[in-house]
Amino acid sequence: MHLRVHSLNQHLHCANTLLLILFLLSVCVIGVGQTPRVSARLMPVRAERVIVISLDGLDGRYLLRRDEFGLQIPALRRLMVNGATSTNVISIYPSVTYPAHTTLVTGARPAQHGIFANEEFKPGETSDIRELQWFARAIKADTLWDAAARRRLKTAMVSWPVSVGAGDYNFPEILKLGGTLEETLELIKANDRPQGFVEEVEKRDPHLYSRLNKDEGDDMRTRFAEYIITEKHPDLLLVHLFDLDHFQHDFGPFTPEAFAMLEKADGYVGRILAAAERAGTLDDTAIFVVSDHGFMPIKQRAHPGVLLAEAGLIKVRQEKDANGKVRDVIDSWRALPYVTSGSCSIILHDPKDKDALRTARAIFKRREEKKESGIYRVVESKEIRQLGGNPRAAFMVDAADGYTFGSNYSGPFITNTNQRGQHGFLPTRSNYRTSFIMSGSIITRRGDLGEVRMIDIAPTIARVQNLWLKNSEGHALALWSNTITHSSYSQPQPRIARQVGCVHSRCEAGESSFEP
Repeated sequence: MHLRVHSLNQHLHCANTLLLILFLLSVCVIGVGQTPRVSARLMPVRAERVIVISLDGLDGRYLLRRDEFGLQIPALRRLMVNGATSTNVISIYPSVTYPAHTTLVTGARPAQHGIFANEEFKPGETSDIRELQWFARAIKADTLWDAAARRRLKTAMVSWPVSVGAGDYNFPEILKLGGTLEETLELIKANDRPQGFVEEVEKRDPHLYSRLNKDEGDDMRTRFAEYIITEKHPDLLLVHLFDLDHFQHDFGPFTPEAFAMLEKADGYVGRILAAAERAGTLDDTAIFVVSDHGFMPIKQRAHPGVLLAEAGLIKVRQEKDANGKVRDVIDSWRALPYVTSGSCSIILHDPKDKDALRTARAIFKRREEKKESGIYRVVESKEIRQLGGNPRAAFMVDAADGYTFGSNYSGPFITNTNQRGQHGFLPTRSNYRTSFIMSGSIITRRGDLGEVRMIDIAPTIARVQNLWLKNSEGHALALWSNTITHSSYSQPQPRIARQVGCVHSRCEAGESSFEP
């Protein structure tokens, strides 16, 4: 009996010692230099909910020089004050929307996740209207929504690129290219999740499409986000707002039109946060504002296909389409351009065709960095591999300042363009970085994050909810500050949404109008 009691006491002592060790470890995780009073309230190990808002084309200089530009962006400013920010995010290559947004949810680069451009590579296709890679099934890497599903968390997407067919709730990004708004809406309804979700929101919000037009759709997208937050309470919500990107293409970056649209986008961010407050979930929500690429001004377009055709590497003939418009038709090719805005992959029909490689490479190499050549530089295959770019590219070409690439195969190599802004360039070019903000639940880190790799963003988001991304090439950023005082830790953070509404005269982001 004495031995049993002694043995029991030993077990109890070991158990108490283990509990003490676990308690001390939990305090250490919170932060170094923490005062004893903090132990009265331990930091949660995960955020209950996560909202990721992508502001497409939010060049880092908008946030870095916000005061110089006089930007009235109270929502973003408040998130920056109450969180940590990088205005120096290195995108992926090519730095275009669909590959970048796939990296933002996988932590993998294009070579790993399989999305190399907005459009698929279809040899011989010369149409001006090309289908984008809408569907999530095209992604070859583990995504945030995959990881969340394994934990049985509820996921939702609003216009997130390459996500059609994914998530519990999805207002999908899919368009009827060359069609009307009505035709696009029908296509969206045919691909929403769950089926009938769009019609459900239509019945609840009489003003859902009141601000929708060919140039602006973020008010509508924000209304879907508000409805999902307040009515569906997702654990993970991904929202893609891209009117800013559209206006920078049309008017150029850092123009009055771009500034006004950014201020309007800020109002949409404020509305999303306000919806979380109405739902009673804001204090338990981690907020991430992400973006895909910077922006550069352009005035002209260079057409790599013209040079390749002139060199005999592409055989082209012209014919009229059903509308009488003359278009190029490719009969055969040895080297073909795969244009991604400010960059272009050169794909060989036969990867072993060294003569075609030498000829194609020489065409662009001799124009490299020459004045008015349209070519910044040739990116060799070794560097492409290092950047995680398209493994099929024999080499890539980056457009010079003031230029983007086009898809003509005949006519002049350089043409004018109505566009005034573009992206897709090497992410390492100067003054071409994008933005990242993290704030809200369990994130106590403050200030400037410095240089951040885009591949580190998805694992950081995953860490907040204790998710694991199988194919991530990045590493999670630190969420907590090195030193946490009792006051900054134990006091609840100010409720953001009350202070970040659309309060300035140039913002017309509107208000939510669906009836709860």
